[in-house]
Amino acid sequence: MNYVAWAILGMVGYSLVTLLVKLATRSGQFSSFLVLSIATVIVCTSTLCITVLRGDARTLVARDFASPSALWAYATGIALTLAVASLFRALSLGPASVVVPIYGMFIVGGAILGMVFLDEPPNLRKLLGIALAIVSIFLIATGAPRR
Repeated sequence: MNYVAWAILGMVGYSLVTLLVKLATRSGQFSSFLVLSIATVIVCTSTLCITVLRGDARTLVARDFASPSALWAYATGIALTLAVASLFRALSLGPASVVVPIYGMFIVGGAILGMVFLDEPPNLRKLLGIALAIVSIFLIATGAPRR
């Protein structure tokens, strides 16, 4: 699969996450953090199995875990924890129709960070897309009732 197919699969998966978190927390029996804990165990187990089956860690040695790539991976884990824990908590407190569009602004944030820190060239089309995304999120998030 190419990167577009993977991105579409990820989008479908994250779309389902939204619905499933709301369903899991709706009764109040499971907290957002319990749901996240269960989901994280499944993610961790699955990705460790994939990593082993692909042989991705076969050539690593202990010092590799102190390399710049490892440090970026640790920072990624911290950022992902913050992002997903916040999303799950927000979904347990408010309507998905407001939470998801606001959370989805990470797309704009990622695009801007890519242009600023990864030297990805901005152009009128990208900047217009970012501006329209911001307007659309504003319209969606402010048009729904809040709980």
